[in-house]
Amino acid sequence: MQGTEQDRQSVAQRALSGGVLLVIGLLMLAVAWDYPVGRLTQMGPGFIPRAIALVICALSIAIIVTDLKTTRVAQDGKMHWRGLAFVSAAILAFAGLIDIAGLIPSMFLAVGISMFADDAARPLNVLIYACLATFGGWLLFLVALELPIPAFWR
Repeated sequence: MQGTEQDRQSVAQRALSGGVLLVIGLLMLAVAWDYPVGRLTQMGPGFIPRAIALVICALSIAIIVTDLKTTRVAQDGKMHWRGLAFVSAAILAFAGLIDIAGLIPSMFLAVGISMFADDAARPLNVLIYACLATFGGWLLFLVALELPIPAFWR
C-alpha cells in the first residue's frame, strides 16, 4: 500500500509540472492576444508569441496526459553525456556556419551531427534524415517564408 501512495503522489507532482507549464502558456497567449498576427508570409508582432504559446500549451497537455497515464516513475539517474555533447555541437555548428556557408550546408551538418546523439544512429539513416530535414527547411524558410538567408555560400 505504501508504494501505491508514493506512486500516486509522484504522478500528481509530475502532472502539476505540466499544469504550471499550461498556465505559463495560457498567460503568454493572453498577453499576445491583442497583437496583430499578420499572415505567414508577412508576420505581425503577435505571430511568434502566439505560436510559441500554443506550442507550450499543446506540450503541457501532452505532459499532463502522459503523466496521468504512467503509473511508475522512470528513474534513470545517469546523465546522458552523448546526447548533450552531440546536440550542443550541432547547435554550435549551425550558429557558426549559417552566415558563412548558408542555410542548406549548415542545416544539413547540424541535423547530421545531432542524429549521432542516438546510440543506434547509422550513417545511412543519418544521411537520409539530414537530406529530408534540410529539404524541409529549404521549403519552409527559403521558399514559403522567403527569408533573406542565402541557400549556399555567399
